[in-house]
Amino acid sequence: MLADIRRFVGRISDRFKRGFYGPTFRCPVCHFVLAAVDADGNGLLVCPVCGAVIEIEAVYGHIVPVVLDMELYRPQPKLRLHPMATHLPIGLFPVALLGAVTLLAATLLQRLGLASAVPGGRASVLASAVLVLLVLSVGASLATLASGLWDWNFRYRRRSYRQIRLKIACSIVFLAVGAGAIALHASGLVFAASGLMHLDSAAGLVAALAYLVALGANMVVLATLGHLGGTLVFGR
Repeated sequence: MLADIRRFVGRISDRFKRGFYGPTFRCPVCHFVLAAVDADGNGLLVCPVCGAVIEIEAVYGHIVPVVLDMELYRPQPKLRLHPMATHLPIGLFPVALLGAVTLLAATLLQRLGLASAVPGGRASVLASAVLVLLVLSVGASLATLASGLWDWNFRYRRRSYRQIRLKIACSIVFLAVGAGAIALHASGLVFAASGLMHLDSAAGLVAALAYLVALGANMVVLATLGHLGGTLVFGR
């Protein structure tokens, strides 16, 4: 079953990549997937992973990459701030999502009469912890975005790679959606003082739904960012 899910997700991912990247090919040296539109006016581009200088030739409608040289003097910073900065958002945001789902389950069980009230104010403590985790993960993503832009400027020399442009766009989306989720959480529209969700009114139901959708969407964005970042570090 897990293999079927991976194939299904892979098909969706490949369809998205074809739509966003356009025609692609693999670097002859490290096999990293590159977009043909990243080449300059002379049909040249530099692989961001291995530094191969590649010339693109079209042969009977097919892309044929030819390695001309290797970029030997690429900046190699000893302190990789960007990979280090990604750990906080990637580590904390899923825990916040898990806490929010736990509070939703507790709310539904209590409303259905399948569970008694959560003792000792544990729901309110968990709701506060979820808010703290959201603030930390979204706030840390500012440092992640800043360090990523630094890498793009100095290590990749501002070359217009589709992968990096997608990473920048996803980072901005993560910040915007995360800020909206934090605002909803702190507004009191989603959670009551007890820590359980407001599901007894139309406004509370809409707010809770928007909050959960925002968290779920941001989890997809975060997974996309992690995948793209991993390929840029490790190649294929």
